[in-house]
Amino acid sequence: MNNFKQKSSIPNKYLILIAGVVWMFAGIMVMKTGLPLFINQGEYIFSVFLAASVFSVFYFFVFSKLVEKHTIRISKDNKKKMFVMEFFDKKSYLIMVVMVLGGITIRKFSLLPAFFIGFFYVGIGSALFSCGMKFVYKFKNLSL
Repeated sequence: MNNFKQKSSIPNKYLILIAGVVWMFAGIMVMKTGLPLFINQGEYIFSVFLAASVFSVFYFFVFSKLVEKHTIRISKDNKKKMFVMEFFDKKSYLIMVVMVLGGITIRKFSLLPAFFIGFFYVGIGSALFSCGMKFVYKFKNLSL
């Protein structure tokens, strides 16, 4: 381990807390982007249903599985301390970069209507935030 990584290493359990904070922050930022579009639609019942559907898909079938995967990976690592950025693996960082760049591209070039971006971002942002809270819960209840 090089000197920077060694100095930037923390007890494994705290990686789970960092993951939770990062996910909650990402969720807030995504919701902050989508909420104005969501509110301006006026079709609140339909929009809430669509946002709840997006939330359900991403929370239960994507993000919760990643919370479990990373919590298990971190808790089973034999090192007492890990580099602070190891709360994700390389594949997850790549997925995150693709999602962020995809979202920016979609908005910058107006590839999808504001209505879609509104409910989709509120749903996915809520799922990210909720899974961030799940990481924090796991941090509080994990003994490493």
